[in-house]
Order: sequence, then C-alpha cells, then structure tokens
Amino acid sequence: MSVWHITEGPSLGPHTLDEEKAFKTADSQFRGAVISVLGENIVDTYLRLTSGKEIWDTLQANYGVSDAGSELYLMEQYYDYKMVDDRSVVE
Repeated sequence: MSVWHITEGPSLGPHTLDEEKAFKTADSQFRGAVISVLGENIVDTYLRLTSGKEIWDTLQANYGVSDAGSELYLMEQYYDYKMVDDRSVVE
C-alpha cells in the first residue's frame, strides 16, 4: 500500500496542496488498514484517534515489545544457572 511513512508523521516545512492531499489520502488508508486488523473489543478505543501516527504510537506504547524485556529474560536465565553434580557443564 506504500503508506508506512505515515508512522513518522507529516514532514516538516511548507507543503503544496497536492502534497497535503496525498498525505491525507495515505493517512486515511493507513488508519483503515490498522483499524481493520484490530480485534473487535479494542477497535472503539482507537477509532477516536485522528491520525495514523497517533494510532501507531498508541499501539506501540500499549503492545510494543522492547528489547529490554528480552535482555532481562536472558539475565534472569544467567542468574538462575546452578551447577549440579548430575549434569555436565556443556548441558
């Protein structure tokens, strides 16, 4: 659909009327695509948001996975390691 650039928001600087119209069209397509894949129980929450970037940022904040979580998981695995006599070091 070539509308991924909407997640970055509108570019800075003056825009021509055609550029603004193209951005609004792409934003509308992006919003429709995102809303169409959301579950029925959360669609109403995101319908009130007015721009594609706003929807995307809110979804990222609520459901996005950060690298800190996976790093924390790895560190927990490291701290839980215990040497026992029945297992080899390689295991």
